[in-house]
Amino acid sequence: MTSNSILLKRAEAYAESKGAEILGKERLGHGNDGTVWKSSRLSAVKACIHRDRYQNELECYVRLKHAGVRRIGAFDVPFLEDFDDNLMVIEMSIVSPPFLLDFGKVHIDSPPPYWGDPQVMANWHTEKRELFGEEKWRVVQGLVRHLQHVHRIYYIDPNPGNIRFGDEDDAVL
Repeated sequence: MTSNSILLKRAEAYAESKGAEILGKERLGHGNDGTVWKSSRLSAVKACIHRDRYQNELECYVRLKHAGVRRIGAFDVPFLEDFDDNLMVIEMSIVSPPFLLDFGKVHIDSPPPYWGDPQVMANWHTEKRELFGEEKWRVVQGLVRHLQHVHRIYYIDPNPGNIRFGDEDDAVL
C-alpha cells in the first residue's frame, strides 16, 4: 500500500512542475484509489495508487473532456486540467455538490464479466438502493446508464462519496 506521505510528495512534485503548490496538507478527498489535494491553481490534484486505475480514470476524464462534459444532468463532473503519467497524478477542476466523481474503478468500452449475471446484479442494485435510498438510486441509475450508453464508461462504484446530491451536509470537493 502506498502511504499518504508518498502520495503527497508526488502531488507536490506535480504541482511544482506546473509552477504551483499544494495548499496546506488537508486532503479534499481520499480512498482506495488515491488522495486529492487543492492546488494553488485552484484545482484538485489526485495522486493515484494503482497504475491500472490511474489509466482508467485518466481515460474517463479525457473522454469526458473531448465530449465537453462538465455536467451530466444536475451533477457537476470534474474537468480534466492536466496529468502526469510518471507521477500518476491527475489535475482536475474542483466541483461542489451535486457532483459525480472518482472514475478509478470503472470498466471502459465493455462491462465487467459479472455485469451479465442476474444474481450479482440484483445484489448490487439492492446494496446501492440501500446506500442511496429508492428515489436517489433511480437518479444514480440514470447517471450510470448515461455514462455507459453515451461514453462507454461502466461506472461500477456508485456510492454517496462519489455521487453527492447537494442536500447532504457536504464540504466543497
